[in-house]
Amino acid sequence: MSSACRTSSPPGPRARSRFKKIGGLTSAALVVAIGLITPAAANAPGVTSRAGVAFAGGCDHNHDHDCPKPTPTPTPTPTRGCFDIDSAVKDPDKYLSVVCNGRVYVLTVREAPPSNPQPVGGWRPVGGPTNVVDATLSTRANEVYVSVLTATGTVFQGVCTATEPLTVPCTFTQLPTPPG
Repeated sequence: MSSACRTSSPPGPRARSRFKKIGGLTSAALVVAIGLITPAAANAPGVTSRAGVAFAGGCDHNHDHDCPKPTPTPTPTPTRGCFDIDSAVKDPDKYLSVVCNGRVYVLTVREAPPSNPQPVGGWRPVGGPTNVVDATLSTRANEVYVSVLTATGTVFQGVCTATEPLTVPCTFTQLPTPPG
């Protein structure tokens, strides 16, 4: 009888067991070779591997229906309220920034000794991203630079005209993603 006419039958329990052992060893060797886990971790009880991915605790969420489903990591959100103050000087003014509810606000302060510093125009939103967790200010020539880090790890730089009060909104540009 030719091989084309034969029907294949599923492997028996002994063959399936051998295939699983060989596949598991091959997968463990692969993940050790590419550096995903250490050799000691590959031999630890309760670590299985499928398709080159290591699973701890013997639970493969893609194949084991009795495994509890992992809870997704929530997207970080900016802290509520105001925090993270910074300042920069462009004589005769000082610019103060603060992050409030994920947005950056800047206050222009006229520094004219001997009189007290005089706020000009109140706190002004500079525009840009709305999920900011950190911001810094710097100045050069007739510009104020607002550098921000968002809750998702994105970095932007805003450029504003240094006036009394600060000209808003600033023009924001996304910068390369930081390492990490």
